[in-house]
Amino acid sequence: MIVLQVCRALVHAHVVGILYCDVKPENVMIRSDGVVKLMDFGISHMVDLERLTVTGQLLGSPAYMAPEHVEGRRLDFRTDVFAAGIVLYQLTVGKLPFEGKNPHEVLKRIAECKFVDPRQVNPRIGNRLGRIILRAMAAEPAGRYPSVGEMVIALEEYLEESGIAHDKVAAELARYFQGPAAYESALEERLIDHLARRGQELLDQDNRAGALDVFDRVLTIDPDNQKVIEILDGINRRTRIKTGALAAAFVAVMGTCAFVIHRRSQVTEVQPPPGSGGGSWPGHAPVTQIAHEPAPPEEADAAIASEDDALLAGSGAHPGSGATGPEPATPDGPPAVVPADIRVTVSPAQGSEIRFGDGDWASVPETGVLVRTIDHPLTITARNPCCEMVGKEVRVGQPEVVLDMNFKPGRILATCSYPDTTVQIDERSATLGKPTPIFLDGTLDSRTVKVTFIGRKLDTQTVQVRSGKTTEVRCAF
Repeated sequence: MIVLQVCRALVHAHVVGILYCDVKPENVMIRSDGVVKLMDFGISHMVDLERLTVTGQLLGSPAYMAPEHVEGRRLDFRTDVFAAGIVLYQLTVGKLPFEGKNPHEVLKRIAECKFVDPRQVNPRIGNRLGRIILRAMAAEPAGRYPSVGEMVIALEEYLEESGIAHDKVAAELARYFQGPAAYESALEERLIDHLARRGQELLDQDNRAGALDVFDRVLTIDPDNQKVIEILDGINRRTRIKTGALAAAFVAVMGTCAFVIHRRSQVTEVQPPPGSGGGSWPGHAPVTQIAHEPAPPEEADAAIASEDDALLAGSGAHPGSGATGPEPATPDGPPAVVPADIRVTVSPAQGSEIRFGDGDWASVPETGVLVRTIDHPLTITARNPCCEMVGKEVRVGQPEVVLDMNFKPGRILATCSYPDTTVQIDERSATLGKPTPIFLDGTLDSRTVKVTFIGRKLDTQTVQVRSGKTTEVRCAF
């Protein structure tokens, strides 16, 4: 919540063309009523709005600098994103990501941008907040949030998932600073209750990956939470039943195939070689070769049943037996899975990135189509440079999956004829006379937003924004 307020202040600075360049805890002040203020703009830069960059200067606190700042490369607003990520890392982990015996050593480590994943140091951070930190602290600016505003959106969504409305953050912080210990104790109970219910909702929506991520957050806070443990036990039981049914079906099919092959191999016709005077020789009957004595039906059925029992018991082919194909089921898991290709289509492709499971992000080809071989179920996630991210669980053998991030945001055009007027949309700074995109969640075609004009007086209006439409809002003073 503190970093969210800092980022909102940075948005306001960036909107008027100021690159702050010195985000650090010492410059974050807490007013007596709990309001967070970003102070000391002594080394900030006025940005060239046409290039949105400035020439890097080694001014500021070394521990909070971005790699491009250390190396003297051009800076832009994403430099402040990196510094905000460091502050978030420090507050959640309890230490700085880059440390050294002296400033020179710290700067060297920042230039290399190697640090411990915050989730490894403090598991309570969880995957979602961990991903926010890691994206903000990407080594290259292109890998970070394209603007502080996008980081604000990510933090707001994370808080909403945690049961804290983004428009109530100021009030929450006021209560926190009045009594931190009591607030944290109560917050823990709120988090556990809200996350447990949220995880169940995701499970009911068949979003198992999202539900497990939320349940993981609960168990990092309360490892003995019986409600979540029972839910997870239920998931495991269903998985085992499903796996057992698949294994039984596999064994039945293999047994049937084995019996058919066994019967066909008993009698084969052998044709004489060319030039031997035979062939489909007139006057000669086909030569019949007996492969082996056929077993009585009762013995054959018993042999097949015995083989099925061995497979179900987990006994595989012995070395040297020549057996091929998938390994049989074992008591601890399903049959070995044969790797298979899956065709992935990402839209829009330009500038988007894709990740398989927990692997690294990679650029999507211009065609938007790529083929990968997978050998286990996983989640494939895609994100675009703006603000959209979508993930889908896939299984081995699934031929294709489509990750569609095409969106049509609504827009608000705030206007006012009075000078020295500023505007906020849903408590985030916006620019007068410039359309501000209002992103929807993909399931709605409209939503309500609050527009606040701050000038000769305060004017707050509530408007409905529709997908793909621009709504003009004029100040009423």
